[in-house]
Amino acid sequence: IKVMKAKYICPSCGGILNVDDNVVLIGKNEKGQRGLVLLHTELGNYESHVCASLTPDKGESIDFSCPYCHSNIDYHKEKTDLAMMLSVDNKGRKSKVLFSKIYGEECTYHFDDNAIKTYGEFSKKYMDPEWYLK
Repeated sequence: IKVMKAKYICPSCGGILNVDDNVVLIGKNEKGQRGLVLLHTELGNYESHVCASLTPDKGESIDFSCPYCHSNIDYHKEKTDLAMMLSVDNKGRKSKVLFSKIYGEECTYHFDDNAIKTYGEFSKKYMDPEWYLK
């Protein structure tokens, strides 16, 4: 049995979203296609797997939801290009992980206590200093 480095959990129901090295979510693209999406658990690693029923085009927005409660995990109603899940480290500390919903856009933020870590070539796109506080 593999020990998880961090648990990723649904911000709505608290369900654990990771299995081995993947976060498991339900994705729905702009064409209405739905399917499972596996994202790598290592922040900054953009390896992903999408089931055959979901064929997103590069640049297309994907709505992500929890496989347990089916809640949409959009970060903010006005900032619909980002989704959010919570991370819990092996000491029980919770933090927020935001990632781009745009297929092919490599952009992730990790907010823990007073630090913000950014990952991906598109991370500057959302870095207005007032953005997180709104």
